[in-house]
Amino acid sequence: MVKQIVKLSATWCAPCRFYAETFHKVAEKEEFKEIEFKAYDIENDEEAENLVNKFGVRGVPTTLIMDENGELIYKLTGNIKEADLVEAINDAIKK
Repeated sequence: MVKQIVKLSATWCAPCRFYAETFHKVAEKEEFKEIEFKAYDIENDEEAENLVNKFGVRGVPTTLIMDENGELIYKLTGNIKEADLVEAINDAIKK
């Protein structure tokens, strides 16, 4: 069961700024109201640093789709399209 979607980004990252709008739009969808969406700046947040190290994040933006145990279901890197993010979340929900 998908519990949390986390966006890791940085203020200096242009693709991150574009992706922020997409991430926010998906987070607002009624169909995902039971899922917690969080966004972290990798340079200013200790939790982000922990996630970067735990899941081997090498670039930003990166989106982590995690289950109720904090285990990674999907790791998506880059400025992905809204439809692709929705598809990945729906696919993760089925797992």
